[in-house]
Amino acid sequence: MTTSVPKSDSLPVYERRDIPADQQHLLTMTELKSQRLKPAPGQEPVAFVRVYRRGHGWGNFPLYDPAAAAKMRPLSAKQQAAKTARRTCPKCGSVRDHIVYGRCGPCQVQEQEERQALQARTCWKCRRVSLAPFRRGQEEQDRCTPCWVLWQLQKQFEAERLAVWRRTCPGRDCNAVTATDDEIAAVRADPANRVGWVPRWCPPCAERDARERAEQQRAREESQRQAEEHRRRRVAELVDWAQTLVDDPTVVVLDSETTGLEEDARIVDLAVYSMGGDVLLDTLIDPGMPIPAESTDIHGITNQMTTGAPSFTDVLPRLTEVLEGRRCLIYNKSFDVGRLRHELTVHHQQAGVSDPAAAAAAWISRQHFEDVMLPYSEWFGDWSDFWGNYAWQPLYGGDHRALSDCRAVVDLLKGMARQVHAEAV
Repeated sequence: MTTSVPKSDSLPVYERRDIPADQQHLLTMTELKSQRLKPAPGQEPVAFVRVYRRGHGWGNFPLYDPAAAAKMRPLSAKQQAAKTARRTCPKCGSVRDHIVYGRCGPCQVQEQEERQALQARTCWKCRRVSLAPFRRGQEEQDRCTPCWVLWQLQKQFEAERLAVWRRTCPGRDCNAVTATDDEIAAVRADPANRVGWVPRWCPPCAERDARERAEQQRAREESQRQAEEHRRRRVAELVDWAQTLVDDPTVVVLDSETTGLEEDARIVDLAVYSMGGDVLLDTLIDPGMPIPAESTDIHGITNQMTTGAPSFTDVLPRLTEVLEGRRCLIYNKSFDVGRLRHELTVHHQQAGVSDPAAAAAAWISRQHFEDVMLPYSEWFGDWSDFWGNYAWQPLYGGDHRALSDCRAVVDLLKGMARQVHAEAV
Protein backbone atom coordinates (compact mmCIF):
# COMPACT_ATOMS: atom_id res chain seq x y z
CA MET A 1 0.00 0.00 0.00
CA THR A 2 1.42 3.37 -0.99
CA THR A 3 1.15 6.49 1.13
CA SER A 4 -0.55 9.48 -0.46
CA VAL A 5 1.71 12.51 -0.24
CA PRO A 6 -0.13 15.87 -0.43
CA LYS A 7 1.32 18.79 -2.31
CA SER A 8 3.77 21.03 -0.46
CA ASP A 9 1.48 24.05 -0.78
CA SER A 10 -0.97 22.49 1.72
CA LEU A 11 1.69 21.92 4.42
CA PRO A 12 4.44 24.11 5.83
CA VAL A 13 7.83 23.97 4.06
CA TYR A 14 10.92 24.52 6.20
CA GLU A 15 14.60 24.96 5.56
CA ARG A 16 16.59 22.42 7.53
CA ARG A 17 17.86 25.04 9.95
CA ASP A 18 14.36 26.60 10.42
CA ILE A 19 12.43 23.53 11.62
CA PRO A 20 10.59 24.47 14.87
CA ALA A 21 11.77 22.90 18.11
CA ASP A 22 8.54 20.96 18.59
CA GLN A 23 9.04 19.29 15.17
CA GLN A 24 12.74 18.48 15.39
CA HIS A 25 11.87 14.82 15.86
CA LEU A 26 10.29 14.56 12.38
CA LEU A 27 12.20 12.42 9.87
CA THR A 28 12.38 12.12 6.10
CA MET A 29 11.77 8.84 4.30
CA THR A 30 15.50 8.15 4.13
CA GLU A 31 15.95 8.87 7.82
CA LEU A 32 13.06 6.55 8.62
CA LYS A 33 14.69 3.76 6.62
CA SER A 34 17.94 4.22 8.51
CA GLN A 35 15.99 3.32 11.70
CA ARG A 36 14.23 0.44 9.95
CA LEU A 37 10.94 2.36 9.87
CA LYS A 38 8.52 3.25 7.12
CA PRO A 39 5.34 5.33 6.92
CA ALA A 40 2.38 3.39 8.22
CA PRO A 41 -0.52 2.72 5.84
CA GLY A 42 -2.42 5.94 5.45
CA GLN A 43 0.13 8.00 7.39
CA GLU A 44 0.38 11.54 6.07
CA PRO A 45 3.46 13.78 6.25
CA VAL A 46 3.44 16.55 8.81
CA ALA A 47 5.53 19.06 6.89
CA PHE A 48 8.12 19.40 4.15
CA VAL A 49 11.82 20.24 4.28
CA ARG A 50 13.71 21.85 1.41
CA VAL A 51 17.13 20.20 0.98
CA TYR A 52 19.55 19.16 -1.74
CA ARG A 53 20.06 15.44 -2.32
CA ARG A 54 22.46 13.84 -4.74
CA GLY A 55 20.53 12.37 -7.62
CA HIS A 56 17.46 14.47 -6.86
CA GLY A 57 18.69 18.07 -6.68
CA TRP A 58 16.84 20.71 -4.70
CA GLY A 59 13.35 19.70 -3.66
CA ASN A 60 10.71 19.59 -0.98
CA PHE A 61 10.84 16.25 0.85
CA PRO A 62 8.08 15.10 3.25
CA LEU A 63 8.65 14.81 7.01
CA TYR A 64 6.95 12.04 8.98
CA ASP A 65 6.33 11.45 12.67
CA PRO A 66 8.45 8.42 13.62
CA ALA A 67 6.10 7.60 16.54
CA ALA A 68 3.33 6.79 14.06
CA ALA A 69 5.58 4.94 11.61
CA ALA A 70 5.54 1.19 11.11
CA LYS A 71 8.52 -1.06 11.64
CA MET A 72 10.14 -2.63 8.62
CA ARG A 73 10.79 -6.33 8.37
CA PRO A 74 14.05 -7.24 10.14
CA LEU A 75 17.06 -7.81 7.94
CA SER A 76 18.12 -11.36 7.27
CA ALA A 77 21.53 -12.50 8.43
CA LYS A 78 22.84 -12.25 4.86
CA GLN A 79 21.45 -8.73 4.42
CA GLN A 80 22.82 -7.65 7.78
CA ALA A 81 26.25 -9.02 6.88
CA ALA A 82 26.21 -7.19 3.54
CA LYS A 83 25.14 -3.97 5.24
CA THR A 84 27.89 -4.31 7.83
CA ALA A 85 30.48 -5.04 5.12
CA ARG A 86 29.55 -1.87 3.21
CA ARG A 87 29.92 0.22 6.38
CA THR A 88 33.23 -1.33 7.50
CA CYS A 89 36.49 0.54 6.87
CA PRO A 90 38.95 -1.84 5.15
CA LYS A 91 41.90 -0.25 6.94
CA CYS A 92 40.91 0.08 10.59
CA GLY A 93 38.00 -2.40 10.56
CA SER A 94 35.62 -0.09 12.42
CA VAL A 95 31.93 -0.14 11.47
CA ARG A 96 30.52 3.29 10.60
CA ASP A 97 26.93 4.48 10.41
CA HIS A 98 27.30 5.16 6.69
CA ILE A 99 28.70 3.39 3.64
CA VAL A 100 32.52 3.60 3.52
CA TYR A 101 34.11 4.30 0.13
CA GLY A 102 37.82 3.41 0.16
CA ARG A 103 38.70 4.68 3.65
CA CYS A 104 36.69 6.09 6.51
CA GLY A 105 37.12 9.74 7.44
CA PRO A 106 39.52 9.22 10.40
CA CYS A 107 41.70 6.90 8.30
CA GLN A 108 41.82 9.45 5.47
CA VAL A 109 42.84 12.15 7.93
CA GLN A 110 45.50 9.85 9.38
CA GLU A 111 46.90 9.04 5.92
CA GLN A 112 47.04 12.75 5.08
CA GLU A 113 48.89 13.50 8.31
CA GLU A 114 51.33 10.66 7.62
CA ARG A 115 52.02 12.00 4.11
CA GLN A 116 52.59 15.50 5.47
CA ALA A 117 54.89 14.16 8.19
CA LEU A 118 56.89 12.19 5.61
CA GLN A 119 57.14 15.25 3.36
CA ALA A 120 58.35 17.34 6.30
CA ARG A 121 61.20 14.83 6.85
CA THR A 122 62.14 14.53 3.16
CA CYS A 123 64.93 16.62 1.59
CA TRP A 124 63.53 18.26 -1.54
CA LYS A 125 66.92 18.10 -3.22
CA CYS A 126 68.12 14.51 -2.77
CA ARG A 127 64.83 13.04 -1.41
CA ARG A 128 66.61 11.53 1.60
CA VAL A 129 64.26 10.94 4.55
CA SER A 130 65.45 12.28 7.89
CA LEU A 131 64.47 11.12 11.37
CA ALA A 132 63.36 14.62 12.37
CA PRO A 133 61.32 17.06 10.27
CA PHE A 134 63.00 20.00 8.55
CA ARG A 135 62.00 23.56 9.32
CA ARG A 136 59.67 24.47 6.48
CA GLY A 137 59.40 28.01 5.22
CA GLN A 138 63.18 28.58 5.12
CA GLU A 139 64.94 27.46 1.96
CA GLU A 140 68.17 26.64 3.73
CA GLN A 141 66.31 24.37 6.17
CA ASP A 142 64.37 22.41 3.49
CA ARG A 143 67.45 20.35 2.74
CA CYS A 144 69.34 17.67 4.53
CA THR A 145 72.72 18.60 6.04
CA PRO A 146 74.86 17.34 3.10
CA CYS A 147 72.67 19.15 0.59
CA TRP A 148 72.67 22.30 2.71
CA VAL A 149 76.48 22.28 2.94
CA LEU A 150 76.80 21.70 -0.81
CA TRP A 151 74.33 24.52 -1.47
CA GLN A 152 76.31 26.90 0.72
CA LEU A 153 79.54 25.99 -1.06
CA GLN A 154 77.89 26.55 -4.44
CA LYS A 155 76.60 29.95 -3.33
CA GLN A 156 80.05 30.90 -2.09
CA PHE A 157 81.71 29.69 -5.30
CA GLU A 158 79.20 31.60 -7.46
CA ALA A 159 79.71 34.78 -5.42
CA GLU A 160 83.50 34.47 -5.78
CA ARG A 161 83.23 33.75 -9.50
CA LEU A 162 80.99 36.77 -9.99
CA ALA A 163 83.34 39.00 -7.99
CA VAL A 164 86.31 37.89 -10.12
CA TRP A 165 84.31 38.47 -13.31
CA ARG A 166 83.41 42.02 -12.24
CA ARG A 167 86.98 43.13 -11.56
CA THR A 168 88.68 41.22 -14.42
CA CYS A 169 89.11 42.26 -18.04
CA PRO A 170 86.60 40.36 -20.23
CA GLY A 171 89.15 39.92 -23.01
CA ARG A 172 89.94 36.46 -24.32
CA ASP A 173 92.47 34.61 -22.09
CA CYS A 174 93.10 37.81 -20.13
CA ASN A 175 93.32 37.85 -16.32
CA ALA A 176 94.18 41.51 -15.86
CA VAL A 177 92.41 43.21 -12.94
CA THR A 178 90.80 46.44 -14.17
CA ALA A 179 88.71 47.50 -11.13
CA THR A 180 88.67 47.24 -7.37
CA ASP A 181 85.83 45.97 -5.22
CA ASP A 182 85.33 49.47 -3.81
CA GLU A 183 84.93 50.96 -7.30
CA ILE A 184 82.46 48.26 -8.25
CA ALA A 185 80.44 48.76 -5.06
CA ALA A 186 80.32 52.54 -5.60
CA VAL A 187 79.03 52.17 -9.16
CA ARG A 188 76.41 49.59 -8.19
CA ALA A 189 75.25 51.76 -5.28
CA ASP A 190 74.74 54.80 -7.52
CA PRO A 191 70.94 55.25 -7.91
CA ALA A 192 71.42 56.91 -11.30
CA ASN A 193 73.13 53.82 -12.70
CA ARG A 194 70.53 51.63 -14.41
CA VAL A 195 72.97 49.36 -16.19
CA GLY A 196 74.80 47.94 -13.21
CA TRP A 197 78.44 47.06 -13.49
CA VAL A 198 80.08 46.24 -16.80
CA PRO A 199 83.61 44.77 -16.63
CA ARG A 200 86.32 47.09 -17.91
CA TRP A 201 88.67 46.20 -20.72
CA CYS A 202 92.39 46.52 -20.37
CA PRO A 203 94.01 48.65 -23.14
CA PRO A 204 95.63 45.73 -25.07
CA CYS A 205 92.39 43.70 -25.08
CA ALA A 206 90.31 46.74 -26.01
CA GLU A 207 92.62 47.44 -28.96
CA ARG A 208 92.54 43.81 -30.07
CA ASP A 209 88.74 43.65 -29.73
CA ALA A 210 88.33 46.80 -31.82
CA ARG A 211 90.67 45.40 -34.46
CA GLU A 212 88.82 42.06 -34.59
CA ARG A 213 85.44 43.77 -34.81
CA ALA A 214 86.69 45.89 -37.71
CA GLU A 215 88.00 42.77 -39.48
CA GLN A 216 84.71 40.97 -38.97
CA GLN A 217 82.82 43.96 -40.35
CA ARG A 218 85.07 44.05 -43.41
CA ALA A 219 84.56 40.32 -43.91
CA ARG A 220 80.79 40.73 -43.72
CA GLU A 221 80.87 43.59 -46.19
CA GLU A 222 83.07 41.60 -48.58
CA SER A 223 80.77 38.58 -48.30
CA GLN A 224 77.78 40.80 -48.98
CA ARG A 225 79.52 42.36 -51.97
CA GLN A 226 80.37 38.96 -53.41
CA ALA A 227 76.79 37.75 -52.90
CA GLU A 228 75.45 40.83 -54.67
CA GLU A 229 77.90 40.38 -57.52
CA HIS A 230 76.97 36.70 -57.85
CA ARG A 231 73.29 37.66 -57.85
CA ARG A 232 73.86 40.25 -60.59
CA ARG A 233 75.75 37.77 -62.76
CA ARG A 234 73.10 35.10 -62.25
CA VAL A 235 70.26 37.49 -63.12
CA ALA A 236 72.14 38.52 -66.25
CA GLU A 237 72.52 34.84 -67.23
CA LEU A 238 68.80 34.23 -66.73
CA VAL A 239 67.93 37.32 -68.76
CA ASP A 240 70.15 36.07 -71.59
CA TRP A 241 68.50 32.64 -71.33
CA ALA A 242 65.02 34.19 -71.60
CA GLN A 243 66.10 36.45 -74.49
CA THR A 244 67.46 33.44 -76.39
CA LEU A 245 64.14 31.65 -76.02
CA VAL A 246 62.09 34.69 -77.02
CA ASP A 247 64.22 35.23 -80.16
CA ASP A 248 63.78 31.61 -81.33
CA PRO A 249 60.40 31.11 -83.05
CA THR A 250 60.88 27.34 -83.14
CA VAL A 251 60.70 27.08 -79.35
CA VAL A 252 57.31 25.79 -78.14
CA VAL A 253 55.46 25.91 -74.83
CA LEU A 254 53.38 22.97 -73.56
CA ASP A 255 50.71 23.03 -70.87
CA SER A 256 48.04 20.63 -69.68
CA GLU A 257 45.03 20.60 -67.39
CA THR A 258 44.20 17.44 -65.49
CA THR A 259 41.58 15.71 -63.35
CA GLY A 260 43.67 16.38 -60.23
CA LEU A 261 47.12 16.38 -58.70
CA GLU A 262 47.38 12.64 -58.02
CA GLU A 263 49.92 10.33 -59.64
CA ASP A 264 47.15 8.73 -61.70
CA ALA A 265 45.44 11.99 -62.73
CA ARG A 266 44.43 12.14 -66.40
CA ILE A 267 44.87 14.97 -68.91
CA VAL A 268 41.68 16.81 -69.98
CA ASP A 269 43.19 19.78 -71.88
CA LEU A 270 46.45 19.93 -73.85
CA ALA A 271 48.04 22.77 -75.81
CA VAL A 272 51.33 23.47 -77.59
CA TYR A 273 52.08 27.08 -78.54
CA SER A 274 55.13 28.36 -80.43
CA MET A 275 57.20 31.33 -79.39
CA GLY A 276 56.31 32.84 -82.77
CA GLY A 277 52.62 32.89 -81.83
CA ASP A 278 51.39 29.78 -83.68
CA VAL A 279 48.90 27.41 -82.03
CA LEU A 280 50.30 23.98 -82.89
CA LEU A 281 47.92 21.97 -80.68
CA ASP A 282 44.86 22.95 -78.66
CA THR A 283 42.38 20.26 -77.77
CA LEU A 284 40.22 18.90 -75.00
CA ILE A 285 40.86 15.24 -74.17
CA ASP A 286 38.41 12.64 -72.92
CA PRO A 287 40.13 11.33 -69.76
CA GLY A 288 38.07 8.16 -69.62
CA MET A 289 37.00 8.97 -66.05
CA PRO A 290 34.76 11.56 -64.31
CA ILE A 291 36.30 14.96 -63.67
CA PRO A 292 36.10 15.82 -59.94
CA ALA A 293 34.11 18.92 -59.05
CA GLU A 294 37.10 20.49 -57.25
CA SER A 295 39.14 20.24 -60.46
CA THR A 296 36.31 21.73 -62.52
CA ASP A 297 36.23 24.65 -60.08
CA ILE A 298 39.85 25.42 -61.04
CA HIS A 299 39.97 25.03 -64.83
CA GLY A 300 36.25 25.11 -65.65
CA ILE A 301 36.31 21.90 -67.76
CA THR A 302 33.25 19.68 -67.18
CA ASN A 303 32.40 16.13 -68.12
CA GLN A 304 29.98 17.41 -70.77
CA MET A 305 32.78 19.41 -72.41
CA THR A 306 35.04 16.36 -72.77
CA THR A 307 32.26 14.07 -74.01
CA GLY A 308 33.08 13.24 -77.62
CA ALA A 309 36.56 14.77 -77.37
CA PRO A 310 39.52 12.74 -78.70
CA SER A 311 41.44 10.46 -76.37
CA PHE A 312 45.12 10.89 -75.60
CA THR A 313 45.84 8.04 -78.03
CA ASP A 314 44.13 10.03 -80.78
CA VAL A 315 46.17 13.16 -79.96
CA LEU A 316 49.54 11.41 -79.48
CA PRO A 317 50.62 11.39 -83.19
CA ARG A 318 50.01 15.13 -83.53
CA LEU A 319 51.75 15.80 -80.20
CA THR A 320 54.78 13.80 -81.30
CA GLU A 321 54.89 15.68 -84.60
CA VAL A 322 54.81 19.22 -83.13
CA LEU A 323 57.45 18.38 -80.48
CA GLU A 324 59.86 16.67 -82.88
CA GLY A 325 63.29 18.35 -82.61
CA ARG A 326 61.98 21.41 -80.74
CA ARG A 327 62.88 22.89 -77.37
CA CYS A 328 59.70 22.50 -75.31
CA LEU A 329 59.17 24.79 -72.33
CA ILE A 330 56.90 23.78 -69.42
CA TYR A 331 55.99 25.76 -66.33
CA ASN A 332 56.49 23.19 -63.54
CA LYS A 333 58.00 20.56 -65.77
CA SER A 334 57.91 17.74 -63.21
CA PHE A 335 54.11 17.81 -62.99
CA ASP A 336 53.25 17.98 -66.71
CA VAL A 337 55.90 15.45 -67.71
CA GLY A 338 54.60 13.13 -65.00
CA ARG A 339 51.06 13.39 -66.45
CA LEU A 340 52.40 12.73 -69.96
CA ARG A 341 54.32 9.70 -68.67
CA HIS A 342 51.15 8.30 -67.09
CA GLU A 343 49.10 8.87 -70.26
CA LEU A 344 51.79 7.20 -72.37
CA THR A 345 51.90 4.23 -69.99
CA VAL A 346 48.12 3.78 -70.22
CA HIS A 347 48.33 4.13 -74.02
CA HIS A 348 50.99 1.41 -74.33
CA GLN A 349 49.11 -0.86 -71.91
CA GLN A 350 46.01 -0.63 -74.07
CA ALA A 351 48.16 -1.29 -77.14
CA GLY A 352 49.46 -4.51 -75.58
CA VAL A 353 53.10 -3.43 -75.25
CA SER A 354 55.02 -5.83 -73.01
CA ASP A 355 56.73 -3.07 -71.01
CA PRO A 356 54.54 0.04 -71.20
CA ALA A 357 56.56 1.99 -68.60
CA ALA A 358 59.78 1.53 -70.61
CA ALA A 359 58.01 2.56 -73.81
CA ALA A 360 56.69 5.71 -72.11
CA ALA A 361 60.17 6.53 -70.78
CA ALA A 362 61.64 6.10 -74.27
CA TRP A 363 59.16 8.61 -75.71
CA ILE A 364 59.91 11.11 -72.93
CA SER A 365 63.68 10.74 -73.48
CA ARG A 366 63.37 11.75 -77.13
CA GLN A 367 61.83 15.13 -76.21
CA HIS A 368 63.64 18.31 -75.19
CA PHE A 369 61.64 19.46 -72.17
CA GLU A 370 62.88 22.47 -70.17
CA ASP A 371 61.43 23.89 -66.97
CA VAL A 372 60.54 27.59 -66.75
CA MET A 373 59.27 27.79 -63.18
CA LEU A 374 62.61 27.24 -61.45
CA PRO A 375 64.65 29.73 -63.55
CA TYR A 376 61.85 32.28 -63.30
CA SER A 377 61.62 31.87 -59.50
CA GLU A 378 65.38 32.34 -59.22
CA TRP A 379 65.22 35.45 -61.43
CA PHE A 380 62.29 36.81 -59.40
CA GLY A 381 64.46 36.53 -56.28
CA ASP A 382 61.94 35.83 -53.48
CA TRP A 383 64.30 34.06 -51.06
CA SER A 384 62.74 31.64 -48.52
CA ASP A 385 64.68 31.02 -45.33
CA PHE A 386 62.37 28.10 -44.58
CA TRP A 387 63.21 26.23 -47.80
CA GLY A 388 66.74 27.58 -48.10
CA ASN A 389 66.04 28.47 -51.72
CA TYR A 390 64.02 30.83 -53.88
CA ALA A 391 60.27 30.44 -53.39
CA TRP A 392 58.38 29.02 -56.36
CA GLN A 393 56.27 31.66 -58.08
CA PRO A 394 52.77 30.96 -59.43
CA LEU A 395 52.03 31.47 -63.11
CA TYR A 396 50.13 34.74 -63.45
CA GLY A 397 48.23 35.83 -66.56
CA GLY A 398 46.54 32.54 -67.46
CA ASP A 399 43.04 31.29 -66.67
CA HIS A 400 43.97 27.65 -65.95
CA ARG A 401 43.27 26.59 -69.52
CA ALA A 402 46.12 24.98 -71.43
CA LEU A 403 46.44 27.46 -74.32
CA SER A 404 45.96 30.51 -72.08
CA ASP A 405 48.68 29.28 -69.72
CA CYS A 406 51.04 28.71 -72.67
CA ARG A 407 50.57 32.33 -73.73
CA ALA A 408 51.17 33.39 -70.09
CA VAL A 409 54.52 31.56 -70.14
CA VAL A 410 55.53 33.42 -73.32
CA ASP A 411 54.60 36.77 -71.73
CA LEU A 412 56.56 35.79 -68.62
CA LEU A 413 59.70 35.06 -70.66
CA LYS A 414 59.37 38.34 -72.51
CA GLY A 415 59.12 40.11 -69.17
CA MET A 416 62.30 38.39 -68.01
CA ALA A 417 64.07 39.44 -71.19
CA ARG A 418 63.04 43.05 -70.53
CA GLN A 419 64.03 42.64 -66.85
CA VAL A 420 60.54 43.64 -65.70
CA HIS A 421 60.45 43.31 -61.88
CA ALA A 422 64.02 41.95 -61.92
CA GLU A 423 65.69 42.05 -58.50
CA ALA A 424 69.20 42.85 -59.67
CA VAL A 425 70.41 43.66 -56.16
